[in-house]
Amino acid sequence: MDIQEIKGQFDESLKPLKSNLEGLAEELKKRPNSDEVKSKIDEALSSLGALRKEQDERIAQIEQKLSKSTVDAQVESIKSIGEIVTDSDSYKAFKDKTLKRSEKIEVGSFHKTAIINATGLNQPLVMPQRVPGILEPLRQRLTIRDILNVVPTQSNLIEFVRESSSTNAAAPQGKGSSPQVYENVAKAESAMAFQLAYEAVQTVAHWIPASRQVLDDSAALQAYVNGRMTYFLKLEEEKQLLNGTGTGGDLNGLITQATPYDTSLDVAGDTKIDTLRHAMLQCELANGNVTSFVFNPTDWHDIELIKTTGTASSGQYVFSNPHMIGTPTIWGRPVVISLSMSAGEFLTGDFTLAADLWDRMQSSVEISREHSDFFTKNMVAILCEERLALVVYRPEVLFSGTFPSVSPAP
Repeated sequence: MDIQEIKGQFDESLKPLKSNLEGLAEELKKRPNSDEVKSKIDEALSSLGALRKEQDERIAQIEQKLSKSTVDAQVESIKSIGEIVTDSDSYKAFKDKTLKRSEKIEVGSFHKTAIINATGLNQPLVMPQRVPGILEPLRQRLTIRDILNVVPTQSNLIEFVRESSSTNAAAPQGKGSSPQVYENVAKAESAMAFQLAYEAVQTVAHWIPASRQVLDDSAALQAYVNGRMTYFLKLEEEKQLLNGTGTGGDLNGLITQATPYDTSLDVAGDTKIDTLRHAMLQCELANGNVTSFVFNPTDWHDIELIKTTGTASSGQYVFSNPHMIGTPTIWGRPVVISLSMSAGEFLTGDFTLAADLWDRMQSSVEISREHSDFFTKNMVAILCEERLALVVYRPEVLFSGTFPSVSPAP
């Protein structure tokens, strides 16, 4: 029987006394001046107090005994194996009767639970080491904007005049006349035609909802979200600069407007290095000067690994030196690596003369509660956007093509 059961039985025994007290109290109400009733109530209260005190003393004794037996049990549980044997009845009988052997003595399991670290979350013994901040996924290198002229603008439309055609008839005066006359004859007449062209400034943007509380409570999270959204915006910008279709709000991309590579320049057995040199020639024939090559890192990897072959060859790298780290260049021009460029393709040309990137509004991040029912929900909209236009003035000095499928070594 536990202490609670004992207390319950004692309270049950006090119920008659409590009932009598209640009856006497009612009687007292009827006879407020009765000294006899008051005396009986005082006696009952005194008896009830004595019984309550006796109950508390007995319960205290019981708790002490239970506590002692618990401690004794714990002490018993930590006895050594020798103490368990010598204290057992079997050993004592064996000793007193001077028998040759004792009965079987049970010592139980003598192995204690090992203290080891927990695994996973919420370890009680070891506090975790917290890495500060938020680990951001690795960012793609953004390189295409760097090869273009960037010009600020205050307009939403970039307009320019381009010469669409021309006839050059320049010649010595009187050339071709018969008989030959060098004076008082008409000079040759040339011709030019012009075209008004334009590119609209486009808006590239995105947004994300967040609770006002989480941004207020974590300044680091707000800074992380702002930086991450700006990166997403710039990643889309790089894709648009290369491959924008020029429709549906897209920028008119460099590859979209570039002149196709002239495959008639190819020679059997060409490597990727040869193809790039052919493209340089094509640009030079168009009166341009190649300023950069743009391709996927996979193609640059293939170019750097080209080696010499043949019986007299030592298998040396044709193009690269694995003992040195240098700025990637090929044919004396910078190599621009971009994952936004499809593997197996290249873009080259005179980027300085071919195009400008016009910035109407540089990338910015704004936070507002003025969206739908965000004000009443304590939500905010985080908006990241920019406005820009890519204007290609001279597509004839931009060239886009495909590398040969196999690049055999020389």
